[in-house]
Amino acid sequence: MFAVASSLQQIYEKVFQVDHRGLKDLYRLLIWIVALSLTVSLESLTGGLVSKTDAGGWLADLVTAAIMAPFFWWTMHFLLAGRVTWRRLLPSAIITGVAFGALGVFSRFYFSETIISDSKTYGAIGAIFSIMTWFIGIGAVIIVGAVAGVVWKDRRN
Repeated sequence: MFAVASSLQQIYEKVFQVDHRGLKDLYRLLIWIVALSLTVSLESLTGGLVSKTDAGGWLADLVTAAIMAPFFWWTMHFLLAGRVTWRRLLPSAIITGVAFGALGVFSRFYFSETIISDSKTYGAIGAIFSIMTWFIGIGAVIIVGAVAGVVWKDRRN
């Protein structure tokens, strides 16, 4: 998890063009890991409750976007040690949150069947490859969300 947090910090530093702080922020990475765990737990609980309602799946994806956008907004600000203003980070956070919700929709239609199919065809390694593809999708959402937000903000200016 430290590697994930550190990589995310470096990605945001490159996207928002700020200097790398190195190991000075080790405590930030630990705090971020705890915050991620709490956010994923909150999203899982609320998503589970919402999915039991009549609007179920679609409302759960909106809840995911509504939880993840503020989380990524805070994440960017926190991992960048406040060196980028909240206002400049907002477009990236919104795009990342919405893309995370869209990944949830896509995952429901694609990954559920793919994991089962690959598991039957290739065994356990097939399921692992499908799950790794999902992780790549998460990485793409995070990177594209941050970059798209910066481009959006720059174009508006």
